[in-house]
Amino acid sequence: MTDIHVILGAPKAEEIQPLIKTEGIIIGVDRGALLALEEKLKVDVALGDFDSISSHEKKLVEQSKAKVINFPTDKDDTDAELAFEYILNHFDANNIYVYNWYGGRVDHLYSIMMIVLQKRFKPLISKIKFISKNNVIEYFLPGEYRIDKIDKMEYLSYILMSKVKALTLRDVKYELTRKDFDQPLALISNEFLNNQATLIFEKGIIAAIQSRDYKA
Repeated sequence: MTDIHVILGAPKAEEIQPLIKTEGIIIGVDRGALLALEEKLKVDVALGDFDSISSHEKKLVEQSKAKVINFPTDKDDTDAELAFEYILNHFDANNIYVYNWYGGRVDHLYSIMMIVLQKRFKPLISKIKFISKNNVIEYFLPGEYRIDKIDKMEYLSYILMSKVKALTLRDVKYELTRKDFDQPLALISNEFLNNQATLIFEKGIIAAIQSRDYKA
């Protein structure tokens, strides 16, 4: 099993390289491949329709050591969905870290956040982690979990992506015990009491977001 680092093509708000903490495969998605190369990262796979870069920039990607996979502009999947589909078919992933995923169009952001609701990507749900300087998002299927506090992050929010049954939150400022929710809901701005929080639920999909107030 290997870690996969997926670099998307949103307008870059922060340096990508310092956020990558483990070795693994780097996949540059559309403009994300160019952004990674600009930071001297070794891109293993570059894929997408590449409609957001110029022909000159495309040549820079093609001249790198990356395996370049081209897709037509008119297609059913977004470039991000193509990346996850590629991971499903080619790798036994340990963790899937996603970078440069926000800062551009809101519809793109919604599309990316909702990828975990697609049945075909269910095997990847618990492996996906969206990484940025001020926000880290990971997803959970039913079970019992201990969530470790990330250094410098101030808040812990739980986003219920679906109906959720018997949600229990412990070791946080605002606790719950076996509460059912019949619709998606954002339970935001909770806080760790110590360095680990407990999450338990019996049905649904939950995103846990550790965040801090924006710092340039």
